[in-house]
Amino acid sequence: MTRPTLRFRPLRPAVASDRPSILDLLLTITPPPVAAEASLRERPPLNLALVIDRSGSMSGTKLSYARKAARFLAGELTGRDRLAIVSFDDEMNVVVPSRPVADPQPFIAAINTIHSGGCTALFDGWRAGATQVAEHLDPGAMNRVLLLSDGQANEGLTNQEQIAAKVAGLTQRGISTSAFGLGDDFDEDLMGAMAAAGDGTLAHIETPSQLADLYASELQGLASTFGRRVSLGVRGKNGAEVVDLLNDLKSTTAGNHQLPNLRVGQELNVGLQLKLPAWIPNQEILSVRLAWEAPGSSDRQSLIEHLQLPVMESEELKQLEPDDAVAEQLALLRANRERRQVIADLDRGDVISASASLGKLFVDLSAMPATPRLTRELDLLSEKLALLKSDPKRSRKRLRNESQRSSLNVWESEDEPT
Repeated sequence: MTRPTLRFRPLRPAVASDRPSILDLLLTITPPPVAAEASLRERPPLNLALVIDRSGSMSGTKLSYARKAARFLAGELTGRDRLAIVSFDDEMNVVVPSRPVADPQPFIAAINTIHSGGCTALFDGWRAGATQVAEHLDPGAMNRVLLLSDGQANEGLTNQEQIAAKVAGLTQRGISTSAFGLGDDFDEDLMGAMAAAGDGTLAHIETPSQLADLYASELQGLASTFGRRVSLGVRGKNGAEVVDLLNDLKSTTAGNHQLPNLRVGQELNVGLQLKLPAWIPNQEILSVRLAWEAPGSSDRQSLIEHLQLPVMESEELKQLEPDDAVAEQLALLRANRERRQVIADLDRGDVISASASLGKLFVDLSAMPATPRLTRELDLLSEKLALLKSDPKRSRKRLRNESQRSSLNVWESEDEPT
């Protein structure tokens, strides 16, 4: 099998024949396992630019660990890969122009010369790194900018929408962007927008010591990418109407939905709710088109599936037990959405409403059957509830990171600090 699979997983396995009904549905996309064996034999070459914030706030431990992690990254690449190192404060410095990593030592020596400076011209730093990648754009490689910053853009272009538009334009050319925010002062909304527009990874790094693990994860993610520029088209049929999409997915120019990269071993789940009229047997309810590009190719590939379900009278339908695994995943997607409402409360300065909303979400999830995933989610919510009282700013950052799990590849440390 060399194509992904797309499964329809309804909460209940039928729809009503005698009256309108609501259909809760999970779409599960699974990359083909055969790609895992291929990725172990030979990953695609990498064309990377590592862009490091060296503004004044990075001085000391942060920059020391950033240099250490950059040295790790250079040591993990091979002669098939290209790497550029860019640093920025209010000025740009191409520390190492893009070149093959035949020997990591020149990179390591150059990385050791990066020292902290002034303000944060984040967009200009990203653009300098993107230029390095673009000058050696390789259709057969994974071309990506890795942006690391601990602060907020305060020099040059600072408008979030304009920056995201620039990043999206480069994505269309085949150059993706990952955004890594370090500490408690970076702009999580801007970094999230750049990662979303850049078809890359978003990370919130609580401590600099996590950087090496993050870079290792990023390299593994690049090596295991099966499909990029992934889109999902969803169309109700025969009077069925899609009334809700639980994931926070950006729209494409064609009116479809942008999904994260397809990675081997990583399922993607999309939650839908449909409103159906009284249903006639053997009618198609939904048509779904998944499209993607394989690494090293600009040719679009696609997979189209159609949903049909049995019909029965509504009273009989009510007696069917819901699928617990589907109910859990839909609840987790809704929890991501509820986090966005909590963030909106915090942005209005209404910590009381934020705490109440988060508390209600905790209670609702606690009422569901206990599973490892739900237990983990409850632990995360409990942590944010406590932080709302002691450190609302940090709570917002973590909530923002978690809220984007249904629409982005979001890195989460296996050993997150509490």
